[in-house]
Amino acid sequence: MKQLTIGDCTIPCEVRRSARYRRITLTVLEDRLRISAPKNLLAKQLKELLLAKQEWIIKAWQKNQNMLKPLMEFHEGQQFLYLGNSLELKIRRHSRKMLRVSLEGQVLEVYVPEDLPEQACPSNIQAVLLSWYKVQARKILQEKLDKLAKRMQVNFQTFRLKEQKTRWGSCSSKGNINLNWRIVMAPDQAIDYIIIHELSHLTHLNHSEQFWQRVVEFMPEYGYWRKWFKEHGHELTLVL
Repeated sequence: MKQLTIGDCTIPCEVRRSARYRRITLTVLEDRLRISAPKNLLAKQLKELLLAKQEWIIKAWQKNQNMLKPLMEFHEGQQFLYLGNSLELKIRRHSRKMLRVSLEGQVLEVYVPEDLPEQACPSNIQAVLLSWYKVQARKILQEKLDKLAKRMQVNFQTFRLKEQKTRWGSCSSKGNINLNWRIVMAPDQAIDYIIIHELSHLTHLNHSEQFWQRVVEFMPEYGYWRKWFKEHGHELTLVL
């Protein structure tokens, strides 16, 4: 993922190009700036637009970061969950202008520009970690969805990654599956339970006895993981 530096702030950027786009659209999300642009747009034109819009971008970005409200500083040795395992946070300063995340065994390394002010570190570290988790979640959940859908002999239409406070997943009447990216922090079988639950809705779009029989067919121990989410779901977060 590319990054945009404005003053002391470094913002992860996602550039999407398509012939369908007639103009450039800037969308400030909680973890990145999304740039949607026509396929034939020159890099020079995009650079000029970003320069002209940088005041608006930085205000919108800082507003979003303030809403995240990290409740404590990110520090060496801090623990974060990933696939049910605890990862130890290591913060490393480097000479590059980009923040990046690297997973080395059980260590989650966050590389921060050496000239980034200390007061700007928490929100920037939180944003780059959020972006990293979502990238991992999209890959892992897509693979699991495809594998389990084949096993259950069902077909879903689309898969979307969501940020939801109270729901781990959902399935629409059109066969669209939504999954909360935070479940990638949970143990492997817990993730399977959520996906099996949603894929079972492709057969029974309710919580009838037939629906739960379908869940049991593919995960007899589903009750354990259902209870696990009720007891541990609050731990699956980057807001500490």
